[in-house]
Amino acid sequence: MGDNGGMETLDESWVTRSLEQLVAGRVDGVGPLAGGASRMSFTASVTGERCVVQVERGDTGRDMLEEFALLRHLHDQGLPVARPIAAGRIDGRAVMVTEHVAGETLGRRVVRGLTSDASESDGQGFARRRAFVGQFAAAAAAIHRVDPAIVTGATSMPEGQLAGYSTARAALAPDRPVLALAERWLVDNPPAIHPAVICHGDLRVGNLVVDGGKLTAVLDWELAHVGHPAEDLGWACVRAWRFGGSGPALGCATREELLEAYEAAGGARIDSQTLVHHEVLGTWKWALMCLMQADAHLSGVAADLELLAIGRRVVENEFDLLRLMGWGMDNSPWPSDIEEPSAGDAGPRTSEGGMEEGDTGLVPERIHLETALARDREAGSTPSDYRRRLHRSVSEMVDRERDGARRLEHGRRALVERLGVSDHRDLADQIVDGRRRPDRQLLDELGREVIRQLEIVNPGYAGREDDTPPVPPGEVSATG
Repeated sequence: MGDNGGMETLDESWVTRSLEQLVAGRVDGVGPLAGGASRMSFTASVTGERCVVQVERGDTGRDMLEEFALLRHLHDQGLPVARPIAAGRIDGRAVMVTEHVAGETLGRRVVRGLTSDASESDGQGFARRRAFVGQFAAAAAAIHRVDPAIVTGATSMPEGQLAGYSTARAALAPDRPVLALAERWLVDNPPAIHPAVICHGDLRVGNLVVDGGKLTAVLDWELAHVGHPAEDLGWACVRAWRFGGSGPALGCATREELLEAYEAAGGARIDSQTLVHHEVLGTWKWALMCLMQADAHLSGVAADLELLAIGRRVVENEFDLLRLMGWGMDNSPWPSDIEEPSAGDAGPRTSEGGMEEGDTGLVPERIHLETALARDREAGSTPSDYRRRLHRSVSEMVDRERDGARRLEHGRRALVERLGVSDHRDLADQIVDGRRRPDRQLLDELGREVIRQLEIVNPGYAGREDDTPPVPPGEVSATG
């Protein structure tokens, strides 16, 4: 593990020494855990008690010591959080120690455990899902009842998030009309006003510890802020966090069941349109976060093939956004129904630019994926099973793009001609400033293009059982 700012390298010996300064007891069994962008995580044993140690990398936007104070307050209030043990600064870095909570955190395993055939065979599957949704709703309601004054200097209401991410969209995706359409939809469909509460900021399957179907702890509080209570609920409905489950809420329940359980647990009464606003907002934000991760690689901030692969997931989010806004894909021709390019059409070109528009509309561009993949394979070290799967996935995506690039380019030119715009950026600008209102033709044209791109990025994504729009297919809700 590399160092930061000239400070001592973060390894097991550094963590051991730091723990010995923060806690009383014998420290052993220190080992690395998967960490995030702003912190590194380790497991350790202190006099026989297993704990988790988090160390800031030095560029985190929130002081981990403030997070520790919040966790201590929440734990004292009886909320399901990991018991905070100690925190301090070692060699200029914030270090936080919490108890290790036993249970499952991997999202796909959690959802599978709640929805698998095995859980249905004993006739208790419905009861387990209902109980889990009730526990999640109770945790969310309890969080939202805590005095928001405990969170200092971090307020982020929907309108502020919309303004901030609008700037990101204009910088990273000015030529992606679906993201422009979602931005316009969010402006035209504001949520109902509610008193501000503490929001977890990333409350979803994957940040929950689940043991035997029971929610035992909520993890990862670094994004906690003061905001709208529906933000946490809407984020838990974003399709990326369903992990293949067919239920739109937590991968195992309906949106209505989540709202009912939240209100029954003492939360505010949230109307369905306000929940959908935050589901659209969350999906739009995640699309832009995907592009931000790819841009981190392209700008040299954090070179990693995985970041580029995540960047391409923007197409999945665009599909989800169109579905949330009422597009019924069954009413539109599938890519196989669209006229093929003639033999005389010029082939696609590949630019050397960063996130600029290419003829296929796929970002990041193929040349960057190919370059990063080659470097990864030439690194010399034996890749993990995960990296081998990543290599295979990216390689297959590149092969599909080579085969379908001319068709993508042809479809993009046809869309521009049919809608009477100069290019995709012009279309996005017209949508954002209100010159072009969403209608059936616009949704269908954009939907066809997104499906063509999904055939390259993730062929199995469209039509999967976790595609659960909040309005019946064919009912256009994008008109505001």
